[in-house]
Amino acid sequence: SITLGVLALYLVLLQHRRRESAEQLARHAGLPIADPRAGFNAGAMLLAPFWLMGHGMLPMGLLLLVPCLVVVPLYQRGLWIPLLFVAIVPAAAAAALGFVGNRIAVKYTGLQQPGAFSASQLPWAIAGITLHVFVLPWVWYALRGVG
Repeated sequence: SITLGVLALYLVLLQHRRRESAEQLARHAGLPIADPRAGFNAGAMLLAPFWLMGHGMLPMGLLLLVPCLVVVPLYQRGLWIPLLFVAIVPAAAAAALGFVGNRIAVKYTGLQQPGAFSASQLPWAIAGITLHVFVLPWVWYALRGVG
């Protein structure tokens, strides 16, 4: 799990650096600058409810946070069928936000330069990877030890 997390961090940082380099190269060569709306938004996928709240969609973020919080009690009680139906909502929303998150974020932030836009989204991706690779496994481990 930690190896995959480090690899994910590396890939996110590579994507950020590639966008910055491509923007600088385009400026020096007089080429058109790449569209920042293209690509995958890892931060939007990994922190979907919080990312929505942080990008001006507070009601949608709060609405998505509810099924995320309900998953834990359903798991602890062993209610597998309801758990599967409830868990599909945040999973589907996270996948969709991963693919359309850049379009939403560009509209919210107004940043048109790929380097600046990528820099604004980089903390979200790093926080999401850190949460899923380091924090949540330890919380899950601690909760299993308590129960």
